[in-house]
Amino acid sequence: MIGASPGAIGTAVAQSHLRGVLSFCNAPLMNAMEAYVQFKPGLITADGDITDDGTKKFLRNYIGELHAFIVRELTLPPRKA
Repeated sequence: MIGASPGAIGTAVAQSHLRGVLSFCNAPLMNAMEAYVQFKPGLITADGDITDDGTKKFLRNYIGELHAFIVRELTLPPRKA
């Protein structure tokens, strides 16, 4: 789960609630990869470029972890009911 808000952790409560709902639905979830992005004017350009190097590096790492999670989920045998 990933979210952005003007405050430092404004998306955390929403992500916590969503994690509870998805867990109840038995949806596969990444173990500990939640991402909170503090959105500031100018962080993302009109072309979609991220202007802050730290945020860019963090999001690249996050997407790499998400990709690895998806690959693992797709290669696991199906769950038995």
